[in-house]
Amino acid sequence: MLRLMENTPPANLYPTLSVTHIQNPNRLWAVPIFGILVKLILIIPVGIELIVLYIANFFVTIANSFVVLFTGKYWDTAYTLNLGIMRLSTKLTLYIYGLTDKYPGFSFEIKDPLITLDMKKPENPNRLFAIPLLGGIARIILLIPYLIYQSVLNYAVGVGVIISSFPVLFTGKYPETTYEFARDYMRVVLASTAYMSGLSDSYPSFWISMNHKTAKILLIIAGVLLFIANMFSNSD
Repeated sequence: MLRLMENTPPANLYPTLSVTHIQNPNRLWAVPIFGILVKLILIIPVGIELIVLYIANFFVTIANSFVVLFTGKYWDTAYTLNLGIMRLSTKLTLYIYGLTDKYPGFSFEIKDPLITLDMKKPENPNRLFAIPLLGGIARIILLIPYLIYQSVLNYAVGVGVIISSFPVLFTGKYPETTYEFARDYMRVVLASTAYMSGLSDSYPSFWISMNHKTAKILLIIAGVLLFIANMFSNSD
């Protein structure tokens, strides 16, 4: 957590995600309400595909836990499916956030030269974490602080994306601050996914780049306030 406020990423950062700062983003997508509504309609088929894949991956993950438990090796099929879903969901999310104007498509491959995402297949996965049910419960409990942090960033990124729509609309430029923030939030989400799916047994890093520190701290504060407000509204 102490690395949060540093600009240099830690050595154990995963997954490897690179998103080149978009140049000349489509201003049409930045039209308030209209742009996001059209995007949400366009991605419905991809969303349906992801739902089907998530369901399939649930059963593949269960099967993989037995493979890891009894052989100490990560199942190739589970690795391919998990990484493929991560790549497809990343393309979808970056498209919604406006970090790319390229339609995500339905492939596991990332054909946009501005985006790369990779995660090594684990060589010696921890068999204790592979114990059916118990291993998953242990990972979820351990991940609770990280998921709270992720939720805060989710609200903060939402605010940032809304703010970014105005400079995109009027200047044709995506602000570097919110671009970095959305990119790093995406890595945080992917890291928790990788940890839960057993692609890594190392606890995911809280790190995000703190270039433009003041603006990003303000976004995080906004995220905290929205997270707390949502908790109170749900409790009511």
